[in-house]
Amino acid sequence: MPASINQLFDQIHQLPQIPEVVRTIVKQLNDPNFHMPQIVKDVEKEQVITLKVLRLVNSAHFGLSRKVGSIEEAVTMLGTNQLKTLVIASGFVGSFPKLANFDLKQFWRTSFRTATHAGWLATQAGLQTDIAYTAGLIADLGNVLIHLGLPSEANEIDQHVKAGNSRSDIELRRLGFVTPTASAELCRRWKFPDDLTQAVEQSADPLASGTPNRLACAVFLGRFTANALEANQSSDQIIKAFPLTVAEGLSLSADFVQSRLHEMLELGSDLDELID
Repeated sequence: MPASINQLFDQIHQLPQIPEVVRTIVKQLNDPNFHMPQIVKDVEKEQVITLKVLRLVNSAHFGLSRKVGSIEEAVTMLGTNQLKTLVIASGFVGSFPKLANFDLKQFWRTSFRTATHAGWLATQAGLQTDIAYTAGLIADLGNVLIHLGLPSEANEIDQHVKAGNSRSDIELRRLGFVTPTASAELCRRWKFPDDLTQAVEQSADPLASGTPNRLACAVFLGRFTANALEANQSSDQIIKAFPLTVAEGLSLSADFVQSRLHEMLELGSDLDELID
């Protein structure tokens, strides 16, 4: 008997909650009057996030010329957009518990890569990078929720996926919904903006409605490439199999894919140290 989305959430006794400052930043991704000084003050009140962000900023990855000692300094050194990314990612990573039979670290590594790729594609298509990046980061949180609320079904689905079956096909048959649908419901319960929620939900099949949701196309493609890299596929293999019909939804041509996609595939994540 397929479970409904409401049944899934009913089985989760304590829904993951994100820090208020993360919620505020996500809600203001589209706000041209975004007030960073107040956000800096709010971030500094969140000791765990502050420590994680400063540790990451001071890591070899960023290669800054001097040690950064405060969130305000981090904004100066890295810029507003980079800091928003670090705070959002840190808040999400810290909000989900470890689970039996689920590699949460690998989940986040793949999600970071999905987000990085979705943001890059959105930039090439003239879309808002922040929203695409955030949507890519959270689009598969539904998988964690399924493991939280329906662990036996989740393990069964995982076994089918390991055998080479499509996760979406198995989830739809076994549960009656797919991971991005559960992710989008979590976004609604967190009261996230509609454009972000729709990008997450429609990333399962961004061409289904006839008119492509362009942000959802970016997330779909980011997920495709992240999963392909996780499966150790080469750049040539990924480019050959790249879903061009979805790329066209972003107004990205086959020539663009052939000539530029390798740049994206070589991108690393700034965030892996958040989970080490």
